[in-house]
Amino acid sequence: MDLDEITKLAQNERVRRLLLSVLTRAGDGLDLNRLLDQLQQGGLQQHVQSWISTGPNREITDAQIRDALGAANLDAAADDAGLPTKRAAGTLAEVLPQLVDRASPGGALPDATTLQEAFNQLLLGETKEDHA
Repeated sequence: MDLDEITKLAQNERVRRLLLSVLTRAGDGLDLNRLLDQLQQGGLQQHVQSWISTGPNREITDAQIRDALGAANLDAAADDAGLPTKRAAGTLAEVLPQLVDRASPGGALPDATTLQEAFNQLLLGETKEDHA
């Protein structure tokens, strides 16, 4: 999956709502770092590190997503997106590794402000000028 495919997926209303839901679930604004912390605490440390690094991405399953996010969080995100929970988990398992990989092209995540702007543009269609 390349950036164009991620962008197309993000234009799908249900996928966009799903990503927005998991990225905002535990606080204010879109926070990839918080989501990655949650995934790592849920047993996916090596997976997350592979997505950030410049090497190949380790794949995850929908069951791993459910375990790492917690059933209640995944159910709520799926409900927000209007998707069955299993489909939501599968979508996240497919999209998150690529999304994180694209967000960390040099093997490190950019600062929080840069990430916020990138996700606002990708998921909300906002640009810096929209906030000026």
